[in-house]
Amino acid sequence: MEEKLLVLAKASPVVSKKYESLVCIGGITNNGKWRRIYPVPWECFWKTSPTAFKKKSWIQYELIDNNPSDHRVESRKINFKSIKPLEEEKYKKIRELIQQNLTTLEDLQSKSHREVSLGIIKPEIIDFIEEEADTEKLRNKKAQKTLDMKDAVPIDIAEKKYSYKFKCGHPNCKGHKLLCEDWELGELYRSCKDYLKRGKYKDENELFQKIKNKMFDEMKKKEEIFFVVGTHYRFDTYIIIGILYPKKSDKF
Repeated sequence: MEEKLLVLAKASPVVSKKYESLVCIGGITNNGKWRRIYPVPWECFWKTSPTAFKKKSWIQYELIDNNPSDHRVESRKINFKSIKPLEEEKYKKIRELIQQNLTTLEDLQSKSHREVSLGIIKPEIIDFIEEEADTEKLRNKKAQKTLDMKDAVPIDIAEKKYSYKFKCGHPNCKGHKLLCEDWELGELYRSCKDYLKRGKYKDENELFQKIKNKMFDEMKKKEEIFFVVGTHYRFDTYIIIGILYPKKSDKF
């Protein structure tokens, strides 16, 4: 069974216990349903890969089963070799879908993950926080094989983790702090870390300020911004898996 998905979230690669680094993809299908497809190999997004695709684009793939692949109702296993990148969607259409599906974190958290585990909210961003990541634990889980049982290409493990503090628009919202695992943030961290290694930043503090300027100061200046949030597989707590905002060229 084939399905089309408008990709609204691409989470930064996570280290698998058994296999390579894997990516969680979230979005809305052509039938208007929230969907989480996982696992998708990190290699699918290399510049040389014919399957590479971006957020705000449509993709097509084959479902292995149309039943939930874990305890979260939107999760599906797919044949990752069947992924076909399609056209990029206009922001005007994306915004229409966002408005139709807009919710609050309070509303999401009031429901069981068997009812809903993905959603989109419009945050009022308050702060951007850096903390130490448990890198030793991640290294112990480091991937050994790809999904095809070939030697996996290692990925740099982030030594820091980042969270947003924000309000979500609910009348009773007292504020939230959620871990952010958006692909854009992960790539920004790796890029800035490389600059630090090459001596272009003087220390870790300057590295953080560069990241905060991009992910906090500049985000607050956007005409609008949305968080795609989803529950963690093991802990059922919500994290930010995607950040959406219009480009300067986008028309509402």
